[in-house]
Amino acid sequence: MSNHEEKSSSQANIQKIEEFPVSTSLNLAPEEKEEEIHLRDYLHILLRRKWTFITFFIVIITTVLIGTFMTTPIYRSTATIKIDRENPQVLKFEDIYKIEMGEDDYYQTQYKILKSRNLAKRVIRTLKLGEEPEFGGNAGLSHKVASVASVDVSKQNMSEGINKRFVDGFLGRVTVTPEQRSRLVKVSFDSPNQELSAKVANEIAKLYIQFSIESRFEATQQARDWLQEQLEDMKAKVERSEEALNKYAADNGIIFLTEGETTETKTVQGQNIITRKLAELSTELVQATSDRISKEALYREAQQGEGSLLSAVQGNPLIQTLKKDHASREAEYYQLSKKFKPEYPKMGRLKEEMDKIEARINTETRKIVSSIEKDFKAAQRREDSLRSTLEKYKKEALDLNDRMVQYLILKRESDTNRELYNGLLQRLKETGVSASLTSSNIQVLDWAEVPQSPHKPRKTLNLLLATIIGLFGGIGLSFFVEYIDNTIKTPEDLEKTISLPSLGVVPNLGKQSDRSSISMITFEDKKSPLSEAFRSIGTYIQFSSPIRPPKTMLVTSARKAEGKTSMAVNLAVTLASSWGKGIVIDADMRNPQLHKILGLDNSKGLSSFLTGLLEFDNGLIQKTDIPNLDVITAGIIPPNPSELLGSQRLKDLLYELVPLYSFIIFDSPPLLGLSDSLILSTVSDGVIMVVRSDSTPKEAALQARKSLQGVNAKILGVVLNAIKQSNLKYGSYSYYYSYYYGEEDDHKGKKKRREKGDKA
Repeated sequence: MSNHEEKSSSQANIQKIEEFPVSTSLNLAPEEKEEEIHLRDYLHILLRRKWTFITFFIVIITTVLIGTFMTTPIYRSTATIKIDRENPQVLKFEDIYKIEMGEDDYYQTQYKILKSRNLAKRVIRTLKLGEEPEFGGNAGLSHKVASVASVDVSKQNMSEGINKRFVDGFLGRVTVTPEQRSRLVKVSFDSPNQELSAKVANEIAKLYIQFSIESRFEATQQARDWLQEQLEDMKAKVERSEEALNKYAADNGIIFLTEGETTETKTVQGQNIITRKLAELSTELVQATSDRISKEALYREAQQGEGSLLSAVQGNPLIQTLKKDHASREAEYYQLSKKFKPEYPKMGRLKEEMDKIEARINTETRKIVSSIEKDFKAAQRREDSLRSTLEKYKKEALDLNDRMVQYLILKRESDTNRELYNGLLQRLKETGVSASLTSSNIQVLDWAEVPQSPHKPRKTLNLLLATIIGLFGGIGLSFFVEYIDNTIKTPEDLEKTISLPSLGVVPNLGKQSDRSSISMITFEDKKSPLSEAFRSIGTYIQFSSPIRPPKTMLVTSARKAEGKTSMAVNLAVTLASSWGKGIVIDADMRNPQLHKILGLDNSKGLSSFLTGLLEFDNGLIQKTDIPNLDVITAGIIPPNPSELLGSQRLKDLLYELVPLYSFIIFDSPPLLGLSDSLILSTVSDGVIMVVRSDSTPKEAALQARKSLQGVNAKILGVVLNAIKQSNLKYGSYSYYYSYYYGEEDDHKGKKKRREKGDKA
């Protein structure tokens, strides 16, 4: 057959393949319901990061143990002090000045005093702590510092002959701990010297009590001096205020016969004379007016009617007696008139007596009427007199009130000054008594004793805390490392991150997963789990299309060193044993590796054909030791690999290879930063992307997928390479199972051979 006829036949075969697509574009993974996070997931993370956890745990435990056993033992001795609340008695008079302090503020003040620099300096001087070895010998005292050449402390750091740093170090060892719901305070001191810790704690308690007594005495003495000064000033104020009061009273003619002062109303009795007089006159006027009205009523009644009908007349005892006498004689006269004539002497006499009595009654009635008139006029005159007198006193009261306003002001000022003077005089006498008191409201309940065991370090507690911190810190660090690790680890990461299906995983079996050992593992050790992994990937690819499997495949990766060359070789070996004859083309003309793995000559290859230096029939295809597998090496590295791969010569090469082989596999450069793989993907039936577990970043894999989709490449799926056992979940241990199963078979086979040898 001529070359022209072979070329026509190849073009016909390629056109036939294009009419029936060999595979579909698997750009997206099938949608699955997102799995809920399970406790197993967290456990899986811990198992994957176990060395991080173990390292952190060991470092923490080791560090704490070394620090604990190398630390100098510190002993703590504690004295218990009882502090009772004592209110200040120096100036306790509410009308002048109040000294109050809340209970909480009082006790907080006492706690601060116990840790004050003043008290610390007293203890340092008393016990001569500057001479103690643990405090640096004599370096603590400023007057001896100059003699020590190694110590250079500025004068600004000196206070009252003691180094400030020395005082700070001393206070750092003092601990003040109040007992809850009590008035007890524990004062502790830490020191490597057991006896010194007890001595210092007791001395702090003693000097604290002494300081309290001295502070109270000084406060009393200061108050006494202040009271003495205030007393002199107040005495002068009292004299000036009384002088002003007397002068004003003399100038305004204010004189009081009896003068005093009530405690409650603060009113002057002399001022109440006019007031009481006004009240009396007002009462008398009311009575006089009432009397005048009643007498006026009687007078009006007497003027308008008969006098005999007046109530005053009828109620008069004399008139009532006269009327009785007149009535008795009239009755007697009436009885006699029945028997005798009016001329009868006795009747005449009775008639004469009746007339006299009646005349007497009329006379008395006139007197009573006249008396009513006189009483009315007298009552009227009395009322007018009282009203006139009342008005007069009102004017005098108003005038006195105007003058008394300023007088009362001066009077109150004088009285206030005198009260203050008397109060200060009394307090001055009290301070004299207080100054002689030496009792204290503070007492030592329990003196500090020499401790028998060290307070620090607490070995058991430190070990327990280190264990807890190591455990939780290791767990936290493991999750943190897992969080910041953005590499792809599991097939689930592939589907979640780049939304591509997983074609399979290639396990990492330690030394057996080295590049030199796995490059042709499927040919050299067909029973190994790696070989099984590649066979599973080949099976997946074979059934990836419902019509026929892809024929031209591109093996690439996002970055270099992902294992794409080893993947291409082992996949080709696997497919050669099941699909038939195939060929691997090293299209990585930038860093070719295929000829090194297979031990072939790379002096001529794909670059030679694409540049036209070598034809298809002139040794382009090389045979290998692997049955049904041929290779086209990369050849000499050209300066323009991308341009060569995009030329028509590559398509011509495919036209020649398609009829001859059942599958064609391209080994290509990485996707990111290079266009070689993108060009090859356009002439391939499917792209297999290799991702290395714990190495390929998720962003790189996602960017590689976008690049392939940008040129409409048909992505078959992703192979997760070098996955560790710790990254595999429970459903993905088939390779490791086969690995150990294979080892067990080998072990049994060796055992049987040894038994046969023994029998022989």
